[in-house]
Amino acid sequence: MKTAFKILSIITVLSLFSCSDGTIKIASGDRAEFVKFPDGSTAYLNKNSFVEYAETFEKRFVKQEGEVFFVVKKGKSPFIVATESGEIHVLGTKFNVKSDKDLLEVEVEKGSVELRANKLVKKIKKGQKALFKDVEKTFKITKAELKHKKWVRKLNKELRKLEREIKKSSKKIEKDVKKIGKKLNSELKKLEKN
Repeated sequence: MKTAFKILSIITVLSLFSCSDGTIKIASGDRAEFVKFPDGSTAYLNKNSFVEYAETFEKRFVKQEGEVFFVVKKGKSPFIVATESGEIHVLGTKFNVKSDKDLLEVEVEKGSVELRANKLVKKIKKGQKALFKDVEKTFKITKAELKHKKWVRKLNKELRKLEREIKKSSKKIEKDVKKIGKKLNSELKKLEKN
């Protein structure tokens, strides 16, 4: 019953994120969240982060705040992540974005991205980290630390646990439905005899 309540809560919460203007906004609050975009790309939102995108997702454009790890599927059009400090353009890669109004930090785990901020453009490759501070108006390139892997691993573990609970609960529900079905059939047969 506890698991069914969790599932119902998740469905209810997800339905609240669809906005009337055709956009979907997902905020993580005090725990990490997982998002699958219509094109098959995914995002792992760290705590207190959000993504917002058009329901149709034709332009593959995502607004983001906080820290989000993206796994982008290759597509015909670029996948664009917009933050208050700049934009990241990609075709297919894995990268982490940490942002607020004065800072943009991008780490590339696989592939490469193009970072655009304050009319500056910089290509960031696998294993690199780019830091853009609005005050300095320049990019600082260093070796990626890939700290996001820790919270992404934790979220994946929680998702696998939830998946097992859902499977277990659905088997129990299926069993209960069969039992109820047999009882109903039995009662119907008794009624037919009368």
